[in-house]
Amino acid sequence: MPNTPRTPRLDQLEKAASRLRPIEREVLLLSAREGLRYDGIAERLGISSEEARGHLADALYRLDRELERQARPWWKFW
Repeated sequence: MPNTPRTPRLDQLEKAASRLRPIEREVLLLSAREGLRYDGIAERLGISSEEARGHLADALYRLDRELERQARPWWKFW
């Protein structure tokens, strides 16, 4: 089976995700890939549902900011 070419957008997403804190990345992956809700993520990681919700919110915010940063040239930030 041939390898599927990677799209630039996927590469950007992976680069942005690599800049997340480990707990944020783990919570994001559990939510996105495994479809777990806050309580499932909390149980899997041994944290509270509120912590899972907070980590997911932080991860999504940081991911969005990093993707925005990648999309704009450095001189457009001023």
